[in-house]
Amino acid sequence: MSQVLTQAKNRYQKAILLEMGFILIFGALVSIWQWKSALDFCLGFFSAFLPFCAFTYLIFYRKQNLSAKLTALYRGEAIKFILTILFIAVSFKWLGVSRFFLFFAGFFIALVLNNLVPFLLNRS
Repeated sequence: MSQVLTQAKNRYQKAILLEMGFILIFGALVSIWQWKSALDFCLGFFSAFLPFCAFTYLIFYRKQNLSAKLTALYRGEAIKFILTILFIAVSFKWLGVSRFFLFFAGFFIALVLNNLVPFLLNRS
């Protein structure tokens, strides 16, 4: 694996760990306020975070040659998009999200962190 891909792999691994720490701390704080609100927030967060983890796995942790990386990137984005839709649908249909504002707040915070944390790790 090239040095650039190795650095990106390490950066995304750190980003995932930081985001998991964020959701644990923030979810614990919100659960003190109200348990159902914390659950809705976490469902929204995980609806964006888990597809990001699947995308990272497909790109960096599966064995493939360098020429297949570009194809894997497009395939990973498609899978991430489909998983996001599925997680949101399951959350609304079967897990009973009642506070949509908190659900989408968690979702958008995860989206921002998915893009911002690797960028900030790159600058340091």
